[in-house]
Amino acid sequence: MSGKTAFQKIIDSHLVGKFSDGRLVLKIRAWCHEITTPPAIIDAKGTGCDVVFNPNRIKAMIDHVSPAKDTASAIQGKMLREWSKEHNIELSDVGSNGVCHALIPEKGWVLPGDIGIMGDSHTCTHGAFCAFAAGVGTTELEIGIITGLWVCPQQKVIRVNFVGELPANVFSKDLILTLINKIGVKGATNAVLEFGGPVIEKMSMEARMTITNMAVEAGATSGMMMVDQKTIDYLRPFIKDGEDLKKWNSDPDAVYDQVIEIDVSGMVPVITQNYSPGDVVRVSDLAGKPVNQVYIGSCTNGRIEDLRIAASIFRFLNCEIADGVRCIVVPATQHIWDMALKEGLFEIFSSAGCHISGPSCGACLGMSCGVIAPGEVCVSTTNRNFPGRMGKDGMVHLVSPATAAMTAINGVISEASVDLCRRAIVKINNMEPVCPTSKTNWKEVQSQTPDYGKLLKLFCAGEVKNFSGNVFYLPVANVDTDQIIPAKYLTEVNKGVFGEHCLEDAPIPLEKRPEIFKSQILVAGENFGCGSSREHAPWALAGAGIRCVIAPSFARIFENNMFANGLLPIVLPKETVDSIFADKLESIKIDWENGTVKWGEKVAEFKLSDYQKDLIINGGSVGVMVRLAAELQAEGKLD
Repeated sequence: MSGKTAFQKIIDSHLVGKFSDGRLVLKIRAWCHEITTPPAIIDAKGTGCDVVFNPNRIKAMIDHVSPAKDTASAIQGKMLREWSKEHNIELSDVGSNGVCHALIPEKGWVLPGDIGIMGDSHTCTHGAFCAFAAGVGTTELEIGIITGLWVCPQQKVIRVNFVGELPANVFSKDLILTLINKIGVKGATNAVLEFGGPVIEKMSMEARMTITNMAVEAGATSGMMMVDQKTIDYLRPFIKDGEDLKKWNSDPDAVYDQVIEIDVSGMVPVITQNYSPGDVVRVSDLAGKPVNQVYIGSCTNGRIEDLRIAASIFRFLNCEIADGVRCIVVPATQHIWDMALKEGLFEIFSSAGCHISGPSCGACLGMSCGVIAPGEVCVSTTNRNFPGRMGKDGMVHLVSPATAAMTAINGVISEASVDLCRRAIVKINNMEPVCPTSKTNWKEVQSQTPDYGKLLKLFCAGEVKNFSGNVFYLPVANVDTDQIIPAKYLTEVNKGVFGEHCLEDAPIPLEKRPEIFKSQILVAGENFGCGSSREHAPWALAGAGIRCVIAPSFARIFENNMFANGLLPIVLPKETVDSIFADKLESIKIDWENGTVKWGEKVAEFKLSDYQKDLIINGGSVGVMVRLAAELQAEGKLD
């Protein structure tokens, strides 16, 4: 018998049930931030189901807009603070907080063998610690908070080995962008990307997190890496002496669904162009292109190692940023901010003309602290370059911190030389090792599991929607959640508001927009709903009157979010969708129970599992999962 992958070992230790379609019912821990959690709080309070499965296994933080930029974002923060206090949940607030995916490992809130979910697509970052961590929508997060359960589709496991000798001016960001370019933005949908090989083994934990952070940009549910001494040293304040964390590693004879090998020898720095993380070229191909802004930060590259690399380049060249260019530096957590101050990095950045901010996600998703104007170009160490990501009609190029620093100095896209980066690496290797902070006054509280049988009485089957109706045609691939509902509206907590802004940033002629609100069905191109985990996207569609989306493929989280709200995503072969586009009939008839789509005289079939039908019948997933929790509790399978 073959050995097991790390993913399978972790699943085995958390599995409490399985649906007939193979979906896994898993015990989890949950992480919360102020953008996606308040709607879950409102919903839970509205149903009388405002309980938590275990406050010790839930952590909360203010990070996306930190500090609040307006009344709406202040209300979101207030809601999270009050809810956390009410349920005795540890909260990292402004002044001791940070970007969630840098803060969570820094606080020891993720350990090898864990399964964790969060209403944020880059939760896959934490797989760097040999955990299975995934982004989910608000409803799945709400269910996780109430029941401690998450339903996950079966996953493929794709092993990616980086081999060869890494050039000094090529960094982890270059490696993950190269992989995404190689396999495509949906090349790892419903899969775990397990990263390894000698190049990964030599990397710091900070560099490893950059790679797992962007696994979702290839469609993956999670990135994952094996435990070694570097993992153990990083987590030292949070683990017991003698604890065998390497037991979670994949066995040497584990069998993978696919193995990819990438030789990094001779690789050069890369950069994205246009509007996809998979559209990657050499930095030299875009060299000389003028830029307006450079951004160094985010959950991808805002850690102390990233700041050290950028600061070293400024220091060695003894240069200021170019005239007419803004350079914004954002340490990812307060702890990283403190380290950067102590090491004199802020003096280097400030002397060079950079603006230094406190920890925040703001600019990365176009909400605050670095939003760009239409027509402006930003070279950024963030993780997404979708249309409008950092500002409507702006262009974002994704790069490593070294490329970002050189670009800020020259005012045009520029590549850092091998010699310069080698000097920076030598200096960094001689600096204080990166160590997380273990400072916390939090003490675990007494926890009592809710009575799910009692809670189940609060729910009843909803009214099944009629999915037939008029059609709006959007023959565009990779329509992302930023286009479905722009980030500037994410401070709103009233779901009813999103409908009027549905598909506001999608490539739709202004005169065609009124047709959206007369339609019940949307037909779109492949990989619909890619990008953020924000459930605001299906809320916007539902608010506009659209109950069904037909496409050749969907991003995992978006598809789950549709079913979680009792909406219907239908996957049909591309040639069938192309036929629907070609015929362009005014209406389509959908029989969800028998799995047929009929337009004119043509009929196509699709299949829903019993679990998916259950979600439609019940108008969404909260009641379904409370029922499941009640069943498992009665069987003694819940703590």
